[in-house]
Amino acid sequence: MVATPWGDSEELREKMLAPGPSNAPEAVVENQRGRLFGAMVASVAERGYANTRVADLVEISGVSLRSFYDLFPDKQACLVGALEALVRSTIGPVLESSGPEEWELDSKRRLGVAATLAATQPAAAKMCLVEAYVAGPAVAAVVDEATVRMEGLVRDRLAGSERWADLPAEIGTFAIGAIFETFRGQLIDHHESRLPAVAEHLANLLLRFEAPVRPLRSAARPPEIRPEQLEASDHAERALRAFEALLARQTFAETTMEQVAKGAGMSVRTLYANFAGRDELMLGAIDSAGAQVVAAALPAYRRQPSPPEGMRAAFAAILGLLASRPNLAHMLLLASYEGGAPALRRRAEALRPLETLLMRSAPNALPVPRTLLAQSLLGGVLWLARRQLSEGGPGALAGMAPICTFIALAPTLGADRATAAAEGKSYRRQPPGQGGGLEHSVAGSTNTPLLAALGREPHDVEGLVEEVALPREELESQLAKLEDAALIERMPGADGPLFRSRWPLWRTEEWERLGQAERETASAEILWAIGEDTEKAVAAGTFDAHPERTLVRLPLWVDEEGWRELHDALALTLEECFAIQQRIRERVDAKEGPSEGFAAGVHLVSFETAPPEQSTEF
Repeated sequence: MVATPWGDSEELREKMLAPGPSNAPEAVVENQRGRLFGAMVASVAERGYANTRVADLVEISGVSLRSFYDLFPDKQACLVGALEALVRSTIGPVLESSGPEEWELDSKRRLGVAATLAATQPAAAKMCLVEAYVAGPAVAAVVDEATVRMEGLVRDRLAGSERWADLPAEIGTFAIGAIFETFRGQLIDHHESRLPAVAEHLANLLLRFEAPVRPLRSAARPPEIRPEQLEASDHAERALRAFEALLARQTFAETTMEQVAKGAGMSVRTLYANFAGRDELMLGAIDSAGAQVVAAALPAYRRQPSPPEGMRAAFAAILGLLASRPNLAHMLLLASYEGGAPALRRRAEALRPLETLLMRSAPNALPVPRTLLAQSLLGGVLWLARRQLSEGGPGALAGMAPICTFIALAPTLGADRATAAAEGKSYRRQPPGQGGGLEHSVAGSTNTPLLAALGREPHDVEGLVEEVALPREELESQLAKLEDAALIERMPGADGPLFRSRWPLWRTEEWERLGQAERETASAEILWAIGEDTEKAVAAGTFDAHPERTLVRLPLWVDEEGWRELHDALALTLEECFAIQQRIRERVDAKEGPSEGFAAGVHLVSFETAPPEQSTEF
């Protein structure tokens, strides 16, 4: 059964009006339309729009086939009608003026209304935010027009407020994009129950924006756009480029494998040897586009002396690449929506390293989970770029680096430093004690045994209940908080989801299978967390509380054999740490009454140091 705004799917047939002359023709039509709209929501939720047939709508609604075609020429027209009705009945209340309450309270109320509507009607919300784009431009236009109305409302209300009157117009587009993209991601991952809490966090984040201290100017003139070449080193890459070129001219639904093969200059048989079908082509194209964007951003970021300067360099590199590669830009910013939930989920995965950069550039504590911070900032910026591409073409993307940098940094650094970074001016790091990373209130001592267990190996909920001796309800609450904070992640298991640490115990052979970029991303997150642990302990006065604690910095000169010996020694130390933790657990379980203890941290790090500027003899 699927809940819809027109009734539960199994009850739609029962809503049929009793036959007889007492029913006005208008009432009969309205009744049939409502049942068909409910059937559309239910069928799309169960099958997706592409696999929904008119016969499915007739079966679920109880409306006859003849009556369906009296009302709509095809299923697309029925979907448009359902979306228009949803905009009037659900998005409408969010757009309506709320009266004399303060701007901030009004904004939070509106966002809360939208979140509650989506949480109580997730199938309808997903149809609006995901499946509408699968159905083609005519259908997506219904949602896009409502989005533009929302953006206009935000801009008008910002202009009429004393505090935010000078905010750039792009921030209104960004704000709606951040909300929609975040909601879209939660719905795709079936986390609709979290939407009210997510909305509260989003409101807190968006209300932190202040106007730039100086007007921001466009970064650069548009790059030269040259025809994109289809030549590539292998069949798969050539097929992906041909696929991108086709999607820039027509919709995904119109694109066939035969067209891709012809564009790539290969046989259909060769194309199918590399890709099982259009859906796999879409995912492959998103992987390729995302990898190219990340490959442009990471070196640009790392060349800079500070995270804010790195963010500006990363945005300049990303937007310059997209501006010079129209097919790639269209693939990532527009066509990916046509692939529905699988394509949008794959895009999020491909661009996740950019979220890491956004987290790393946020030195101040915020009342927002760090995963949500990064996802909403990146989602809003991508939506803003999507709008710029649609309205101004690829050349309009190149000059967006300043405003994107400001948007990414302003909620965490403040308007002054975000403006300086957006302008490309030098940025001085904060003195010790004035910054600090994003706070993780969930990573306190109560979660330490749970994180330790998940760091060793993945567990299901039942195994964790036994491992850490927590009531199931409390355990599930802690897991949800740790997952929101991106400290753990879920993975499929034979009997249900498994949970593991974002930084599991990688064995050497597992680490070798990771690419260099994947290793660097994981290492950056772990080093950031190590710094957070240390800074918090120093600030709390616990770092030097125990005379037995260890603090060693040991430069060594090693050969390959010595390096392996050092690795083996540290691996044995790690195993002994786990054994000690298990013995502690056993002692705690054996005691009656409240247990005593405190959280502790062990950081084991070995690495090849940077080459010395001048040679040193030992």
